[in-house]
Amino acid sequence: MGFYLGLEGGGTKTDLVIGTQSGAPLGRWRLGPTSLSRRSTAEVAEELRRGISAALTAVGGAEDECLAVCGGFASAGSRGAEFTAMLQEVCPRARVEALTDAELALEAATGGGDGIILIAGTGSIAWGRRGGKLARAGGEGPGRDPGSGDWIGRQAVAAGLASPPGDGNFAGLLPRLARETDPRVVALFQAAGQALAELLRSCAATLDWAAPESYARGGVVDHIPEVRQALERAWGRPLLTPKALPAEAALARARRMV
Repeated sequence: MGFYLGLEGGGTKTDLVIGTQSGAPLGRWRLGPTSLSRRSTAEVAEELRRGISAALTAVGGAEDECLAVCGGFASAGSRGAEFTAMLQEVCPRARVEALTDAELALEAATGGGDGIILIAGTGSIAWGRRGGKLARAGGEGPGRDPGSGDWIGRQAVAAGLASPPGDGNFAGLLPRLARETDPRVVALFQAAGQALAELLRSCAATLDWAAPESYARGGVVDHIPEVRQALERAWGRPLLTPKALPAEAALARARRMV
């Protein structure tokens, strides 16, 4: 029959969708982090191997029955060849494509059209396209992504609002911070939203686009209302609902590869 895989991976989680050549996905799975800026190559390779193998088994398939795999990953911009090699190792007969999570998210949000998407999870990045011209802001890695979960955690520790995480995962402080009512935490979330708006503005300026169609997704903007509200106020434009989820867009790309 043959199987097709779509993945979206970041510093907190990885979503996997499996399907055949047509029809609805056979299933969706949640894997662990697959960002090479936060885990070693060996750890990411094992995460992908274990997760993909288990998912294929669940739908009655095997690795050598996988015909195409497309995945969008944080850090793939500079290390795409490593992701390609890891996926090829798991699915030896498949055609493989690895691209950045931002590029994949923009395709999912717009349906392949023009627009700007902001991703704010463990890291943060804005990615835009207009008439074939591309623009990017952010996505610099741990400690350098304004408004991200990592940035919020580091700011909270610096302000004495949280203790340093023993595992170095500053974004892991967010669930506890989100339950706080301390005005200083609220102010920090608002500052994060304003910083994220600057990423959108930077992309729009590069594209010379005064009124772009814009989207936002990721744990920080999806689960912390104060951040999203501050982002929308600072950006001054409506944030549209993405047309599809990135992992599903990756599955669609995988189907077109064969």
